This record gives sequence, structure tokens and C-alpha cells, in this order.
Amino acid sequence: MLHNILVLFSLFLLVSSAHAGVVDFCAADLSAPQGPAGYSCKPPAEVTAEDFVYSGLSVPGNYSSLFNAAINIAFVDQFPGLNGLGLAMARADVNPGGVVLMHHHPGASETILIAKGTITAGLTSSANKVYLKTLNEGDIMVFPQGLLHFQVNTGKTEALF
Repeated sequence: MLHNILVLFSLFLLVSSAHAGVVDFCAADLSAPQGPAGYSCKPPAEVTAEDFVYSGLSVPGNYSSLFNAAINIAFVDQFPGLNGLGLAMARADVNPGGVVLMHHHPGASETILIAKGTITAGLTSSANKVYLKTLNEGDIMVFPQGLLHFQVNTGKTEALF
């Protein structure tokens, strides 16, 4: 019986310490070169709250008359706390009839939240099945990693997502 308790206790210690080498985060050291896996991590003593906050999406991006839309992005270069997470953020201001062209993200999925207006969004599966949906304020849609997708403002007012 004592042997069984020691074995169980040893297993508990092994399992509970298995995550000891995992870091909580890896805020990008933007002064270092970027590699295939992203930037190296800042030393923990140099990480600040600012590494986890980005306020740049409070304004539209550069407007394109060709697409009738403005996209403002927040990648790791603007938002060091995203480093290694496979995440990015963006703001899209799309006028009626405007479009975010068919594109994909090989390293991450995309989620959109419609803050204002109405859009029609679609994605194509690897089996060439198309999923199309008209989204209104408060709706959320996910575009799985690597799949082609697009958004079109089919409403009568500007859309923000």
C-alpha cells in the first residue's frame, strides 16, 4: 500500500511539474530579427503592460477607392503581445458595395464581429463547398485557418468589423 502511494505521489509530482518550462507569454523583442517562428521573446523584466495593449484600431486604415474599403491591421510589429500566438487583429471600414477581396491566412484562423452595418461573407472549404451568410450587427463568423474567404458590404450604410 505504501508503495502504491509513493508511485501515485511520484506521478503527481511529474505531471504537476510538466508545465514548469512553459512560459506564460512571449512579448516580441522588436529589436531582434524576425525568424520563421516570429520574434524572440523580450526578457521578462523588460515586458510592460504596453506590450499587451494596442490602441491603433480606434481609427480606420488607409482608404482604397478601388475596393471602397479601409483596413487597419495590428500584427506583432504593432502589437508585441501577439508574438507566437498565431493571432492578429484588424479593423475593416467598408462602404456600401465595398469588398475585402478573397484571401486566406496560412498561419491562423480569422474571426470577425460585425460592429456596424451589414455584410455578406463567405468561405470555401478544401472540398470547394461555399459557405455564404449575410451578417448583421452583433453577428460573429469564423474563417478556419488556410481557407479562402471574403467580405462584401451588401447593406446601405458603412459596415465596421
